[in-house]
Amino acid sequence: MTFPRKYSGEKKKPRSVWRQLWPVAILVMGFLGLAAALVYDTAWHQYELALESERRIVEKGLSLHQKTIANHTVSGAHDDDSIENLLLDYDPDWAEEYISEWALDGLQMDGALVTWGGNRILHHVNQHASSHLADPAAFPREIKGLIETARNNAGPPGERPEAATSFFRDEKGLHLVAAAPLTWEDTRGHALEGGEHAVLIIFMTFDQAFLTDLASDLELNGLRLTSDAPADSRSHLPLRTADGQTLASLTWASTSPDLGMLREMVLPLAIAGLAMLVLSAFFVRHAYRRARLFEYYHGLLEERTEELKQSKEHAEALSRSKSRFLATMSHELRTPLNAILGFSDLLRQDFVKSLPIERIQDYARDIHASGNYLLSLINDILDLSKIEAERYELHEEKVQLSELVEESLSMVQSMAEHNTITLHNQVTDCTLQADPRALKQVLVNLLSNALKYSEPETNVWIDNAFANDGKMTLRVRDQGQGMSAEDIAKALEAFGRTEDAYIQGIQGTGLGLNICQSIMQLHEGTLDIESAPGQGTSVILQVPAERILTASQCRDI
Repeated sequence: MTFPRKYSGEKKKPRSVWRQLWPVAILVMGFLGLAAALVYDTAWHQYELALESERRIVEKGLSLHQKTIANHTVSGAHDDDSIENLLLDYDPDWAEEYISEWALDGLQMDGALVTWGGNRILHHVNQHASSHLADPAAFPREIKGLIETARNNAGPPGERPEAATSFFRDEKGLHLVAAAPLTWEDTRGHALEGGEHAVLIIFMTFDQAFLTDLASDLELNGLRLTSDAPADSRSHLPLRTADGQTLASLTWASTSPDLGMLREMVLPLAIAGLAMLVLSAFFVRHAYRRARLFEYYHGLLEERTEELKQSKEHAEALSRSKSRFLATMSHELRTPLNAILGFSDLLRQDFVKSLPIERIQDYARDIHASGNYLLSLINDILDLSKIEAERYELHEEKVQLSELVEESLSMVQSMAEHNTITLHNQVTDCTLQADPRALKQVLVNLLSNALKYSEPETNVWIDNAFANDGKMTLRVRDQGQGMSAEDIAKALEAFGRTEDAYIQGIQGTGLGLNICQSIMQLHEGTLDIESAPGQGTSVILQVPAERILTASQCRDI
């Protein structure tokens, strides 16, 4: 921008210039003050949101551990073998293998306890050798109350009992504990002693290793256990027993108020203010130039602000994606690897020589299934990385839809028979121009999902229809539990899984639907989900008309 020549006319007195400039100076100072106040208010609001978000994350993480230990406890208690080998004919070797090793090595817990009438101890294992759980008379008050609650949760014969969870403290520290009554899997009457149920108790200790892993999973700093959290502290979570007594609190290093943005803006704002003051002296005498300079700097400031906003949103999105990926992969890889290492370690032991071949084959099948799951997970990750890097190549050819559907159904037939679910093929044949391997991957994934989330004795259909504009829709429909709109959006995200999938323990990485949607987009098609809670789910694939080949077109190609 070229500046005009120096004014050659009669100069006005400096005082008159400053008289015109001081209102502008007041406005500039007010602008700077207001901008600083708005930036500070925004930073403080973000700090408040960050504190609330951290607390919810800790609550959800702790709740997940409670659900996990509760599910494991119920699985061990609602078992015919447990009653036969612990209550009817006590087998110490069985108790050591299926209670002690299962709890300590298999579940990575810190102790287990089985009591019967009068809290008589049938079996006891404690990694930390706590004396309070070796003697019924020395049971902590929380354990006694938990045992009574578990007995009240027994329910009618044959029904899966509910586990009671709580916390208790002894000389070894604070523990998360779950208790469930031992019940038959069928409708036989409850095994009682003195009118009381036997109770299986499993607990884990809030030691430093657990806190370190939890802090890493939740991405928090300084996570620790304390008994005297400040009353005004907002970065702590009380750990209460079932009757509301606070035994300790989880505290962490809270997010510092995000005043960095304010500090970064002080110098630019000050420079802008001084520049505006200097320029305003010229604006008073050169109105045209002032307007041009104001427009220029105003546009530059808006452009820079938008760039900073986009950079900030992009960085936050990358951080969230990285955190979600690491948390998901840590869990998904660790679960099958633990199974492979655990069962293979069992096969290395000398006592395996005395086991029946059926038991050894079961271990081998579990290792093989876990290995296949790991391979499937790695293949999904490789497909996702290729898609995101835009390096996923389609190898297109003419494909008979009926043949592709039959091959996909045959791959999930054993799963359907195992779950007693009937598959219905209602597809009208046509010829497509597509990648058969990729399209089969989509169909197998959708059929597998439909079988996973369907109850026994239900049906799964696959059919198609043709629109007037030449497009074809291919639909996979089930009679499962259905999904809400929020669950549908989550399921279509990479690594997105619904809450029901975690609660029911359904295996999966949350990559399938996202990959299927991307494959359909590579075919210029779409993937849509229609579902509602309790009304089943329909996944609809739409194939463009250009990929539907008529008989004459097929001969010409």
